[in-house]
Amino acid sequence: MKRIAILGGTNQDVFAYAHQPIKVQDSNPGYLKISHGGVGRNIAENLARLKLNPILTTAIGNDDIGKNIIKEGTKVGILFDPIWIKSTPSYFAVIDKDKDMFVAVAAMDEVENIDINQIKNRLKDFNSADIIILDTNYSIEVLSLIFEHALVPIYVEAISTQKALKIKPFYDKIQLLKLNLVEAETLSGIKAEAEINIKKIGHYFYEQGVKETVITLGHKGSYYFDGLNHQFITGKKIEIKNTTGAGDAFFAGVVYAKVKNLDLLSCGVAASIITLKDEHAVSPLMNPANLEKTIKEYQL
Repeated sequence: MKRIAILGGTNQDVFAYAHQPIKVQDSNPGYLKISHGGVGRNIAENLARLKLNPILTTAIGNDDIGKNIIKEGTKVGILFDPIWIKSTPSYFAVIDKDKDMFVAVAAMDEVENIDINQIKNRLKDFNSADIIILDTNYSIEVLSLIFEHALVPIYVEAISTQKALKIKPFYDKIQLLKLNLVEAETLSGIKAEAEINIKKIGHYFYEQGVKETVITLGHKGSYYFDGLNHQFITGKKIEIKNTTGAGDAFFAGVVYAKVKNLDLLSCGVAASIITLKDEHAVSPLMNPANLEKTIKEYQL
């Protein structure tokens, strides 16, 4: 089995669900759900539930929240390598009545300021893996250290338009880059007004040095380009309970497909469907059998 090392964010998620259309600058009735999150952690849990036993290096609070996240994550198969910080970061999202994110705040300043030596001391461990997965929560100094010293393929989750700007100098170091459509348009400077424009975006990243690009297109589906082949999968109509975490699940599905030599988009879309149908950021129903079942059910 391939060894997967992840350097990514961990936080506590607080989701505020509105019962009615949201009115800004006003109190909106609704309800709360609290769970464990963070892009890197979500990817790690999805991969663990898919029986790939990833190692997650992550900045996490030396507090009750952080210790509980490690305890619960270990139960499902995540191997934690904690970088201890004062308090566990938090992610607060307001979810509208259609179960889509209205606005969110990520309180992760401590993650940006971790000691670079904490990463230098782990370079040998990262290079003993078969795949390194990065999200863009960490500082450009930390990311640069990994990009410049990695000896194995690097897969990157862009996370957001602002954070993804950090990876622009390192495109030629990236084996696989996963973005959503807004991130892809922002980084490439190309508006995806038609399918041909999406292909132009794929070509753009390939010309910058990215070996494989995967773009999620929301309800329209997803896209993949490796320099030779353009592949699209159209979106599937499902009952959505929560969109948070769907992109992380998609990315984990793509990684699973790479490890198992399966179709990347089929596995990615199936993983996102499983998550979209669940209120959790990582569905407890994520597993290889359910992934295969979902691929067949939706003819992916």
